[in-house]
Amino acid sequence: MTAYVTADHITTKDTTFIVSNKNDPIGVAPIISEELSKLGFSVQAFHSNQKMHEYEPKLTAAFGSGFFISEDGMLISNLHVVKDASDITIKKVDGESFKARVIIADGKNDISILKPLEPIKVSKWARLGQGGNVKIGDPIKIIGFPLIDLLGRHPRVTEGIVSADVGLMDNPTRFQVSAAIQPGNSGGPILNEKFHVIGIATEKLSDLYTLKKTGTVPQNVNFGIKINYAAALFNDDIRKSMEAKTSDVNSLEDAIEATALIVVNDIDTPKSVATLRQNRRILVTYSYNYAWDGFYYTLLRFNMQWIDENSGEIIANGNFSGTSFSSYETIVRNVLKEIFAKAGIK
Repeated sequence: MTAYVTADHITTKDTTFIVSNKNDPIGVAPIISEELSKLGFSVQAFHSNQKMHEYEPKLTAAFGSGFFISEDGMLISNLHVVKDASDITIKKVDGESFKARVIIADGKNDISILKPLEPIKVSKWARLGQGGNVKIGDPIKIIGFPLIDLLGRHPRVTEGIVSADVGLMDNPTRFQVSAAIQPGNSGGPILNEKFHVIGIATEKLSDLYTLKKTGTVPQNVNFGIKINYAAALFNDDIRKSMEAKTSDVNSLEDAIEATALIVVNDIDTPKSVATLRQNRRILVTYSYNYAWDGFYYTLLRFNMQWIDENSGEIIANGNFSGTSFSSYETIVRNVLKEIFAKAGIK
C-alpha cells in the first residue's frame, strides 16, 4: 500500500470534497465520504446524472485577464470575464487602475473589446500576430492572473507548445495548448516566440464534465481563441487608435507590462481578497478491480486520486495492489489513512 501526497493546508474550514460515484459497483464512494466526514470535511457526492452547474462557485466579484492593443488603453479579453458586469476595473501591472466599459461583444467567439471610461495612456500595448498561422509544436507563452485568491495579484507566465491547431470537436476558431490555463487566466494573451499575440487564453477542459462523459480526468487540455477572430471585430475607431502609434513590445517583460488584471463588480464586495476566497474543492476519483471470496468482496487493485478542481493538479494518490484477506472496506480505509497521514490530516 502506497500513498503520494503533494497536498498542504487542507483544512475543514475551507475545503469541500466532491466524491465521484461513477463506475462503483460495490460501493466505495460511501466509505470515502464517511471517512472524510468523520474528520469534519464537507462532502458532496457527484452523481453521473447531476448537472455541472450545481458545483459552480458563486462569487459576487470575478477576476480575469486582458491585454492592451493601443496606447489609449483599449484592450481585449474574453466576453465571459465581463459579461453582465455592473462595474469593470482594469488594474495595470504598475499598480494604476481605471474603469472601463465593453464596446464590442462577440458571444459566439467569447471575445470582448473594452475601452477606458476616461482618457488614459499606457506605456506598453500588445503587438498582434496571425492567429490563423498557428502550427502544431510551436512554442508559446501565456500571461495572466490565475487564482489570485491563492497566488496574489502579480502576473504569472506559463509556457508550452501548440498541441493542435483546432479546438474541441475540431473547432477552427480555437487552438489547443499545453501551457496551463487556470481560473483568472481567461482573456490573457497567448504569445509566440516573437512575443506577438496569436491567441486569447480561454478555457481548460473541465475535469468534472470529462469525468461525467468518459470516466477519466483530462490532463493539461487547454484552449485559446485565434487572435484573427478578435481582429475581425475591429471597427474604424479601434483601427485608428491602434495605428496612431506602433507597439514596441519586443520582450517578455514588455508583454507582461501590456497585460492587465480585470476586476468585475469589485465595487459590490469587500476589498480584501481573503474575504472573496472561495472554498477549495477537491475531486476524489478512483478505480478498482474486485473479487468475491465467498464471504465478502475484496480488492485486487485500488487507485484513488485527489484533484484540486481549480488548478487541475493531482495533490494525492493512493494505491493498493496484490492479494489481501481484508474486506474492500478495510482496504479503502487503509489507503485513506495513508493519505491522511502524509497530508498531515488528523
